[in-house]
Amino acid sequence: MSTLFTAKRQLTVNKYPIDMSSHAFGELRESSDCLSHPEQLRARMQEDGYIFLRNYLNKQTVLNARKDVLQQLSNLSLIDNTVPMDEARGVKSKSFKKLDFDKKQLPAVRDLTTSDALSDFYRILLDGEPRTFDHFWVRALSPKSNSETVHSDIVYMGQGTQNLYTNWIPLGDVPKEQGPIMILEKSHQIEEIKFDYCQWDVDRNPQRWRFKHGQLFRGGHYSRNAPAVQKEFGLRWLTADFNVGDVVMFSTYALHCALDNLTDEVRISTDNRYQLASDPIDPRWVGEEPIGNLFKKNNHIFSRLNVPYHYLLKLMRKKSELA
Repeated sequence: MSTLFTAKRQLTVNKYPIDMSSHAFGELRESSDCLSHPEQLRARMQEDGYIFLRNYLNKQTVLNARKDVLQQLSNLSLIDNTVPMDEARGVKSKSFKKLDFDKKQLPAVRDLTTSDALSDFYRILLDGEPRTFDHFWVRALSPKSNSETVHSDIVYMGQGTQNLYTNWIPLGDVPKEQGPIMILEKSHQIEEIKFDYCQWDVDRNPQRWRFKHGQLFRGGHYSRNAPAVQKEFGLRWLTADFNVGDVVMFSTYALHCALDNLTDEVRISTDNRYQLASDPIDPRWVGEEPIGNLFKKNNHIFSRLNVPYHYLLKLMRKKSELA
């Protein structure tokens, strides 16, 4: 098992150096011991805001998903095809920022995100039959590139139940230097986050500007400065050296981001969402072709249609009710 502070160099987020001292940076707590104790598992999620499990997912299922993603990257000439594909040696390209995976060509990733292992976990955690979004996300972080900024997922997908959880699954071994996820310790309990920032929805006010920690920006981010977020709340950023088969499940209220990729390899991962099947679901993320977040208009077909957003959302909600 990997141990803390194995990084060979200074870790960064969006080029900001992370304070790696013990009061600001720590290891995700592993919770495999809770799997056979439902009440303990729910209490751990309520306390920590996440559950980290090592070697929980079938490794071959994860590797099959990795192969699907690498094949698409290879077809797009985004990895070095002069070396074995599994090495995932990336090439410098601006195309990574605009990368839109063809999900129909990723059946193994869908199999992973809807696997019995994940369903069984949420059946225990939620004490009921679970459901996942039809949409799943695939991420490819190019070599020596900046990562995702600090945010909570609920601002992108909060128009259904609030009892919603994210899975983050590395598709391969992902050491700290390669840009794994980081979760701000117990941030799901911060009132300022839960009852202010997390009450916002990116599609209801897509032009909203934020000024935080010296930067002006739009979108769903809480901040673009992870070290400043740590100092603001005095909580630790938590991460790990991830291995094939590991998964972290966390509250969509938890603040999180990812470390920068300091290596020559592409960091690939997938994430998806789970909730109770009986709870209302956000209509933006269900159906054969989910509409997603409409504020990203340049990446969506609806940007070319003169149709009000709230009318589209009404149609999608009606469709989900009939499904």
